[in-house]
Amino acid sequence: MYIIIGGGVVGLHVAIALAAKPGHPEIFVLEKEKFLGDHTSGRNSEVIHAGFAYPVGSNKAKWCVEGNALTYEWCDLLKVPHKKCGKWLVAFNEAEVPALEGTLKNGAVCGVPDMRPATTAELKTKEPEINDFAGVIFAKTSGMMDVASYIRALERYFAAQENCHIIYPCGVNGIDAQKNIIETNRGPMEYSLLVNCGGLWADAVYKMACGQKDFRIKPFKGEYMIWRKGKINEVIYPVPRRFLPGGDKDKRLVSSMGIHLHRGVGGDLYVGPTQVELDWDQKNDYTIVTPPEIFAKEANQYIQGVREEDLQPAYAGNRPKLYIDGQPYGDFLIAVEKNQIHALGTDSPGLTASPAIGKEVSRIVSSGL
Repeated sequence: MYIIIGGGVVGLHVAIALAAKPGHPEIFVLEKEKFLGDHTSGRNSEVIHAGFAYPVGSNKAKWCVEGNALTYEWCDLLKVPHKKCGKWLVAFNEAEVPALEGTLKNGAVCGVPDMRPATTAELKTKEPEINDFAGVIFAKTSGMMDVASYIRALERYFAAQENCHIIYPCGVNGIDAQKNIIETNRGPMEYSLLVNCGGLWADAVYKMACGQKDFRIKPFKGEYMIWRKGKINEVIYPVPRRFLPGGDKDKRLVSSMGIHLHRGVGGDLYVGPTQVELDWDQKNDYTIVTPPEIFAKEANQYIQGVREEDLQPAYAGNRPKLYIDGQPYGDFLIAVEKNQIHALGTDSPGLTASPAIGKEVSRIVSSGL
């Protein structure tokens, strides 16, 4: 019996990939919350990322580019609301132009298709009231999706397959790695394969499974404001932080894209997210602590006239960033130990990369671990 711990998008895509293997044993997805995707999966920007921001050769770059195309295929197959609208990257001043150019070159090396230089004039044909920028790039393969619908559709798809089950709420209390038994709050379960997709709690699951390495997950909070009077319809981002001076030396910034403007498929316009480093035990902290004036200040870099009283708190989410031996790792990690597979550090772009992560886990299983 295969058991996947964690019912977010990564866990669901892993389960679906394993269910596609002919003659698979029974597969169970266990989720401790009352809803699937209740943490990181359901509390993000809902962006389908292109893959240009991550280090060349990294799992994030590779699986994001692969996952980008796969995500659109899944959205089409499952009839999930989405839009392939592209993403505009802007340099606010001349000092940021080299970083913008570096982003473009990085995307080309990583194999991101349809990414090109653009101009403020071109962007103003879409958004006439936007500010003037020192530089602009357009990434055509970026998009937006309805994540809540996506999670529900993946759940229905998986549960409809032969010998496939989802149980929630079902918390894991202990793992006997010698006897291949999981203790849950619904009773014990035996497994032949255990896949840990616990997200923010993947480190706790790893330790329960008798893992000996110093893997720890630290939450980094992303807060969002909603701008109900905003007229922006495009997805507009700043230069990714890792391309700014010194940013490439801080592995906490690998996935940090900065506060941006994006309109979801439901029509709401958001400003965010922040990146607030929390203590190790604050994984359930979804309070919004950043003052509205900070969001307004950032938004005014894109378009003038944004007032803090125009912004209202929307929601917050936590990114599960992996630390190894006390140092930030900055990449996805798939750790294989006997008949266990642990997916660690699945922060952004985990939503986009999840179908590719599922395929990678399936490949590992096919190779015999």
